[in-house]
Amino acid sequence: MDDLIVVKAGAERIGDLEPLWKALHSRHLAVDPRLTGVPIRSQASAWERRRRLYEEWLAEEDAFLLIAEHRGRPVGYALAHMQEADESWDTHGRFAELESLSVLAEMRGRGVGRRLMSGVYEELRRLGVGVLEIGVVATNERARRFYEREGFAPWVIHYLGAVPGSGR
Repeated sequence: MDDLIVVKAGAERIGDLEPLWKALHSRHLAVDPRLTGVPIRSQASAWERRRRLYEEWLAEEDAFLLIAEHRGRPVGYALAHMQEADESWDTHGRFAELESLSVLAEMRGRGVGRRLMSGVYEELRRLGVGVLEIGVVATNERARRFYEREGFAPWVIHYLGAVPGSGR
């Protein structure tokens, strides 16, 4: 897509992410009906919490935000920050975590996600970071296939459920 650009941005652009993050939030709920048994925050409340996290992460050294723009309109984004490596990993002290990658529904399948990931890889190479961790909702088959095509493989599986007798 010739009229798509990916720009590096800072915390001043977090407000532009709201509709993109809300689309991601809706997608998570749509692909995993099991989440109906777990208390979920309203989208507005969840966004305010996510906004604060984005502000915290982007204040960290080497965290970054990439925004895909189509004809000047934000249509996707990727946000990554660094984590300290644990005792098992030989990653020169840190690795990156891709906290969010979102593409508006009407722009999916048009190469936006791939362009964002290319930008993520470029930025990580510039930072000297060679390991990237990505979390995906287990039932989001489309996202899982995308990341597997990018060379990633499932690693740790987290389980989520209501505690019996908790009223949830």
